[in-house]
Amino acid sequence: MRVDQSGWRFLAWVRSPTGLALAALCGITLAFYHNLWLPDLVLIKRDAFWFHLPTKHYLIERLSAGELPQWIPYEGLGRPFIGAAASGVFHPFTALYSFLSVPDAYRASTLLSCLLAAFGAFALGRRLDFSPSGALLAGVAFALSGYVVSLTDNLVYLYSICALPLFCAGLEQALVKARVWTVAPAVVWATVLLNGDAQTGYYYGFIALLWMGMRASGSYREAGLRLALTGVLTVLLAGIQLGPAAEVFANSNRTQAALFQEQVLRWSTHPLRLLTLLASPVGADADPAAAGRFFFGSPNYGLWAESIYLGIPVMGLAFLGAWQRRDLRVLALLGGVALVLALGRYGGLYEVFYHLVPLWSAFRYPEKFMGIVSFAAAMLAGAGLDTLRAGKGCPSLWLSATALSAVVGLGLRTNTAGAWATVGFEAPEAVARAITGSAGLALLYSSLATLGVWLVVTAAKKGALRLEFLLACVVALVTFDLARANQEAYHTGPAQTATFIPAFVKTLTAREGMLGPGRFRLISTTQSETTWPEYLHRRLGYHGAVSVARRQALDLGHNTDFHIETVHPYLPGYSGALAIMLQQRPSMEAEARLNVMYYIDHRFRLKEPEIAQALVSELPDYDLVLFRNPVPVKPRAYLSRRPERVATPVDPVTLRARPDFLNGEVDVIETSETTLPGPVTSGSTTIKRYAPENVHVRVETAEPAVLILLDAFDAGWRAALEDGHALPIIRANALVRAVVVPTGVHVVTFRYETPLLRAGAAVSLFGAAICLAMIAQARRRDFQ
Repeated sequence: MRVDQSGWRFLAWVRSPTGLALAALCGITLAFYHNLWLPDLVLIKRDAFWFHLPTKHYLIERLSAGELPQWIPYEGLGRPFIGAAASGVFHPFTALYSFLSVPDAYRASTLLSCLLAAFGAFALGRRLDFSPSGALLAGVAFALSGYVVSLTDNLVYLYSICALPLFCAGLEQALVKARVWTVAPAVVWATVLLNGDAQTGYYYGFIALLWMGMRASGSYREAGLRLALTGVLTVLLAGIQLGPAAEVFANSNRTQAALFQEQVLRWSTHPLRLLTLLASPVGADADPAAAGRFFFGSPNYGLWAESIYLGIPVMGLAFLGAWQRRDLRVLALLGGVALVLALGRYGGLYEVFYHLVPLWSAFRYPEKFMGIVSFAAAMLAGAGLDTLRAGKGCPSLWLSATALSAVVGLGLRTNTAGAWATVGFEAPEAVARAITGSAGLALLYSSLATLGVWLVVTAAKKGALRLEFLLACVVALVTFDLARANQEAYHTGPAQTATFIPAFVKTLTAREGMLGPGRFRLISTTQSETTWPEYLHRRLGYHGAVSVARRQALDLGHNTDFHIETVHPYLPGYSGALAIMLQQRPSMEAEARLNVMYYIDHRFRLKEPEIAQALVSELPDYDLVLFRNPVPVKPRAYLSRRPERVATPVDPVTLRARPDFLNGEVDVIETSETTLPGPVTSGSTTIKRYAPENVHVRVETAEPAVLILLDAFDAGWRAALEDGHALPIIRANALVRAVVVPTGVHVVTFRYETPLLRAGAAVSLFGAAICLAMIAQARRRDFQ
């Protein structure tokens, strides 16, 4: 009988306004993101395809073999894997990869993040006393906002912004209910850090401080204690990731503000781009890289977030909600400050924070703050819909906005506007006309959506139709408007694009046998030089064509899929010495010192006689050639011919300029020891075993010698002889590892363990125990 009553209560809730609104929100989100759950598709744009899929493939490959991936040998001379937090090893979404393929699990993670954005905004709206329809609009506006849709190409950043509404809802509960509720925002916050987005996780602290400071209705002392408790629980729960990440950060280029500043401000939001908050898509038919470079100040890679569109209806409702709901001023302030910060070098405030706020200079992408702007606007739009329900709002303002956007839209569609943009922005005529024409069309669409809102507001004022129907019309208008503008901002392609074997991989396999780490390294072209056949563009679009071309070139993460090593890093937080080394002019002699045996480049390199003689294979459709390094390549492990001792860190620029280094004669060893073994005239080295965290090198030498292993120097590595005698690892040639071996035949074993991993795991277990104890104690009180 009790089950029947529970069932009836559930059915009653489903049929309630809240249940119907949630069902509608779920349906709208699933319909919009249908390509994230339909079969035989893969996310194909930028980082989703060429960084995250290979990274997750490596993670699952190692976990499936019963191994914890602590080191990845395939990029940047080898890198810490867990410590490079973007790997997301300990995030709950990793469980999805145990029963889905890597591309499908990645899509499922992306879809779950978008659903989290929708339901989190709905939950926060209800907690802030929104009506079900107001909460529904907030969920739709946020989940379908241009920023969220665009971030489907990067799960690390997408999850962080999608979890923000749920985090704020948890903060709201923690303010007014028992202290045990501090566990809720702490868990959400910890998952952001476990997913690898330290930047947004850092910003969460400022958001929590602002939220609790402005929303606290009681004692500020109590609010401060709860905020502190939330922060402590977060750090404890995420300790397993924070410990290793802190070690990597401390030894990376992120600590060198001057070296990193150019990257920090590269992705600032151009002021002109703020107009696309109200009109989009702009420049859909133009080359995205060219459109971004000429009109929005972006680098050659194009815009960071493809769309930031919210639309005139959402922004108008947001202003109405901010004006009428003074209790939500925290959202208005949060959105306003975030908007100024998103401008980066154009707004000034970001650079002030860069110099004054601790750790701020370690992060990139000012445009990430547009996600917070989208969140605040969506929530305020939900409040604005409730304001319309209360009969407030001026129809004439909506009509004025309609007329203005229509007039400007028509003006931008003229030849005069195209000619003005060509001259004013010094842009190619085709690009300029594509921008102005598409902007004009986007404004005309926006004017139609705004006209629809005006009709609804006017009908509501006159009582012409039922209010519930009119509010549903507003939600429908916003949904269709956002879907129209943002549908193309997430990109999928056939699943085969992520599984085909590039031609050069087949060539290398035929030449070298089974591929694996410890054999040779490869350097590929850069993204800005990508070429592809026209048929590929017609079938997959710009982003799909770029991604397939990158896979053909084994660039970025794709080398990992085929167990081929590269010198170029793509995981965040690589060493400053490597950053400086890579900034220098390419040098085959210097790269030969790093075991670089092959290059993938464009066909123009064949004009150089020595390159033409070293040609291995061609891929004409992609303008690519594979050739062998014409310079004699150092083996992965060798005995130094002439070790040279220095007591201070080596300058990579100076080292690359030394002829005796380039010809392989000298190795510069950083050590405080007063003496080193002398030049070695005989001896041999053989790599007996090469695994990511375990390398065995057999050494035979008639005199003490310095063994060089051309893998990255890192604090987590330890070396020992076959009898267990420890060998101190010293840095050689600014980047790689070296040990001093005694006379005789020995096997030197290098083993890696992630620094602070064990301590971090213990801290996380302790934090989980505290949270469970707090929950158990609260439940006991409820039952008493």
